[in-house]
Amino acid sequence: MNCKKITDINTFISINTATNFCLDTNVLYWYTYPRYGTLRSNPNAQVYFDFVDKLVADGNPLFTTIYNISELLNIIEKNEFDIYKTLNSSVPIGKKDYRRIESERTSLKNIMNTTMTNVNSICKVIDFNFSSPVLTSYIDNLSDHRCDVFDYLILNHYVETNNLNIISDDSDFSTFQNINLYTANTNILPSL
Repeated sequence: MNCKKITDINTFISINTATNFCLDTNVLYWYTYPRYGTLRSNPNAQVYFDFVDKLVADGNPLFTTIYNISELLNIIEKNEFDIYKTLNSSVPIGKKDYRRIESERTSLKNIMNTTMTNVNSICKVIDFNFSSPVLTSYIDNLSDHRCDVFDYLILNHYVETNNLNIISDDSDFSTFQNINLYTANTNILPSL
Protein backbone atom coordinates (compact mmCIF):
# COMPACT_ATOMS: atom_id res chain seq x y z
CA MET A 1 0.00 0.00 0.00
CA ASN A 2 1.01 3.60 -0.49
CA CYS A 3 -0.21 6.81 1.03
CA LYS A 4 -2.63 8.93 -0.99
CA LYS A 5 -0.15 11.70 -1.80
CA ILE A 6 3.48 12.63 -1.04
CA THR A 7 4.37 16.31 -1.12
CA ASP A 8 7.89 17.79 -1.06
CA ILE A 9 8.00 20.43 1.68
CA ASN A 10 11.05 22.00 0.01
CA THR A 11 8.78 23.38 -2.72
CA PHE A 12 5.27 23.28 -1.26
CA ILE A 13 3.69 26.52 -0.08
CA SER A 14 0.42 26.30 1.82
CA ILE A 15 -2.04 28.90 0.64
CA ASN A 16 -4.96 27.62 2.68
CA THR A 17 -4.39 28.70 6.27
CA ALA A 18 -7.35 26.60 7.42
CA THR A 19 -5.67 23.34 6.41
CA ASN A 20 -4.89 21.08 9.38
CA PHE A 21 -1.47 19.46 9.64
CA CYS A 22 -0.35 16.72 12.04
CA LEU A 23 3.23 16.66 13.30
CA ASP A 24 5.13 13.42 13.75
CA THR A 25 7.57 13.00 16.62
CA ASN A 26 10.69 13.70 14.57
CA VAL A 27 9.27 17.06 13.46
CA LEU A 28 8.25 17.92 17.03
CA TYR A 29 11.76 17.06 18.19
CA TRP A 30 13.40 19.37 15.65
CA TYR A 31 10.95 22.23 16.21
CA THR A 32 10.30 22.20 19.96
CA TYR A 33 13.30 20.66 21.76
CA PRO A 34 15.72 23.48 22.63
CA ARG A 35 18.83 21.28 22.63
CA TYR A 36 18.22 19.53 19.33
CA GLY A 37 21.48 19.24 17.39
CA THR A 38 23.77 19.46 20.44
CA LEU A 39 25.42 16.13 19.60
CA ARG A 40 24.11 15.25 16.15
CA SER A 41 21.74 16.67 13.60
CA ASN A 42 19.66 15.64 10.62
CA PRO A 43 20.40 17.49 7.37
CA ASN A 44 16.65 17.87 6.73
CA ALA A 45 15.84 19.26 10.18
CA GLN A 46 16.10 22.91 9.07
CA VAL A 47 13.74 22.27 6.16
CA TYR A 48 11.11 20.88 8.57
CA PHE A 49 11.73 23.69 11.05
CA ASP A 50 11.20 26.32 8.34
CA PHE A 51 8.10 24.55 6.98
CA VAL A 52 6.46 24.28 10.41
CA ASP A 53 7.51 27.83 11.26
CA LYS A 54 5.70 29.09 8.14
CA LEU A 55 2.58 27.10 9.05
CA VAL A 56 2.67 28.53 12.58
CA ALA A 57 3.14 32.08 11.26
CA ASP A 58 0.27 31.59 8.81
CA GLY A 59 -2.03 30.27 11.54
CA ASN A 60 -2.57 26.76 10.17
CA PRO A 61 -4.05 24.45 12.82
CA LEU A 62 -1.39 21.96 13.96
CA PHE A 63 -1.97 18.71 15.82
CA THR A 64 0.00 15.93 17.43
CA THR A 65 -0.95 13.09 19.76
CA ILE A 66 -0.25 12.11 23.33
CA TYR A 67 1.67 9.12 21.94
CA ASN A 68 3.96 11.42 19.93
CA ILE A 69 4.57 13.42 23.10
CA SER A 70 5.41 10.24 25.01
CA GLU A 71 7.93 9.27 22.34
CA LEU A 72 9.32 12.82 22.26
CA LEU A 73 9.96 12.87 26.01
CA ASN A 74 11.68 9.49 25.79
CA ILE A 75 13.94 10.74 22.98
CA ILE A 76 14.75 13.89 24.95
CA GLU A 77 15.79 11.87 27.99
CA LYS A 78 17.99 9.69 25.79
CA ASN A 79 19.59 12.75 24.19
CA GLU A 80 20.20 14.42 27.56
CA PHE A 81 21.77 11.19 28.82
CA ASP A 82 24.01 11.09 25.73
CA ILE A 83 25.03 14.72 26.32
CA TYR A 84 25.85 13.91 29.94
CA LYS A 85 27.95 10.89 28.91
CA THR A 86 29.82 13.00 26.33
CA LEU A 87 30.58 15.74 28.86
CA ASN A 88 31.56 13.19 31.53
CA SER A 89 33.26 10.56 29.38
CA SER A 90 35.71 9.54 32.11
CA VAL A 91 32.84 8.34 34.32
CA PRO A 92 31.06 5.24 32.97
CA ILE A 93 27.38 5.46 33.84
CA GLY A 94 24.16 3.70 32.93
CA LYS A 95 20.78 5.34 32.41
CA LYS A 96 19.43 4.11 35.78
CA ASP A 97 22.38 5.72 37.61
CA TYR A 98 22.02 8.86 35.50
CA ARG A 99 18.42 9.13 36.69
CA ARG A 100 19.66 9.23 40.30
CA ILE A 101 21.65 12.44 39.76
CA GLU A 102 19.35 15.10 41.21
CA SER A 103 20.88 18.03 39.31
CA GLU A 104 20.45 16.16 36.02
CA ARG A 105 16.83 15.30 36.89
CA THR A 106 16.15 18.96 37.61
CA SER A 107 17.77 19.99 34.34
CA LEU A 108 15.85 17.32 32.42
CA LYS A 109 12.60 18.44 34.02
CA ASN A 110 13.25 22.05 32.97
CA ILE A 111 14.08 21.01 29.41
CA MET A 112 10.98 18.81 29.19
CA ASN A 113 8.81 21.63 30.57
CA THR A 114 10.25 24.04 28.00
CA THR A 115 9.63 21.51 25.23
CA MET A 116 6.05 20.95 26.38
CA THR A 117 5.45 24.70 26.50
CA ASN A 118 6.76 24.90 22.93
CA VAL A 119 4.54 22.00 21.81
CA ASN A 120 1.44 23.43 23.47
CA SER A 121 2.06 26.86 21.95
CA ILE A 122 1.89 25.49 18.39
CA CYS A 123 -0.20 22.29 18.59
CA LYS A 124 -3.39 20.87 19.88
CA VAL A 125 -2.42 17.59 21.53
CA ILE A 126 -4.93 14.86 20.72
CA ASP A 127 -5.51 12.50 23.62
CA PHE A 128 -7.10 9.24 22.54
CA ASN A 129 -7.18 5.63 23.62
CA PHE A 130 -6.68 2.60 21.48
CA SER A 131 -8.21 -0.80 21.95
CA SER A 132 -7.57 -4.47 21.27
CA PRO A 133 -9.36 -4.39 17.90
CA VAL A 134 -6.96 -1.70 16.65
CA LEU A 135 -3.98 -3.76 17.82
CA THR A 136 -5.45 -6.76 16.02
CA SER A 137 -5.87 -4.58 12.92
CA TYR A 138 -2.19 -3.64 13.15
CA ILE A 139 -1.21 -7.32 13.15
CA ASP A 140 -3.73 -8.34 10.49
CA ASN A 141 -2.52 -5.58 8.15
CA LEU A 142 1.19 -5.94 8.88
CA SER A 143 2.05 -6.90 5.31
CA ASP A 144 0.29 -3.76 3.99
CA HIS A 145 2.56 -1.23 5.72
CA ARG A 146 5.97 -0.82 7.37
CA CYS A 147 4.86 1.22 10.40
CA ASP A 148 5.72 0.35 13.97
CA VAL A 149 2.76 -0.21 16.26
CA PHE A 150 2.63 3.34 17.68
CA ASP A 151 2.88 4.98 14.27
CA TYR A 152 0.15 2.67 13.00
CA LEU A 153 -2.13 3.52 15.94
CA ILE A 154 -1.51 7.24 15.49
CA LEU A 155 -2.02 7.21 11.72
CA ASN A 156 -5.10 5.01 12.06
CA HIS A 157 -6.58 7.54 14.50
CA TYR A 158 -5.77 10.42 12.15
CA VAL A 159 -7.51 8.65 9.26
CA GLU A 160 -10.55 7.85 11.44
CA THR A 161 -10.82 11.54 12.45
CA ASN A 162 -10.10 12.86 8.94
CA ASN A 163 -6.78 14.49 9.90
CA LEU A 164 -5.00 13.37 6.77
CA ASN A 165 -2.12 15.85 6.30
CA ILE A 166 0.91 14.40 8.08
CA ILE A 167 4.35 16.03 8.32
CA SER A 168 7.09 13.47 8.86
CA ASP A 169 10.55 12.40 7.77
CA ASP A 170 9.66 8.75 8.46
CA SER A 171 9.70 6.76 5.21
CA ASP A 172 7.41 4.12 6.73
CA PHE A 173 4.56 6.63 6.63
CA SER A 174 4.61 6.43 2.83
CA THR A 175 3.22 2.89 3.16
CA PHE A 176 0.11 3.91 5.13
CA GLN A 177 -2.91 4.39 2.91
CA ASN A 178 -5.29 7.38 2.94
CA ILE A 179 -2.85 9.98 4.27
CA ASN A 180 -1.21 12.95 2.58
CA LEU A 181 2.46 12.88 3.58
CA TYR A 182 4.44 16.12 3.64
CA THR A 183 8.15 15.32 3.74
CA ALA A 184 11.69 16.24 2.72
CA ASN A 185 12.83 12.60 2.77
CA THR A 186 14.39 12.10 -0.68
CA ASN A 187 14.09 8.32 -0.35
CA ILE A 188 10.32 8.54 -0.71
CA LEU A 189 9.74 11.73 -2.70
CA PRO A 190 8.40 11.07 -6.19
CA SER A 191 10.97 11.42 -8.97
CA LEU A 192 10.47 14.24 -11.40
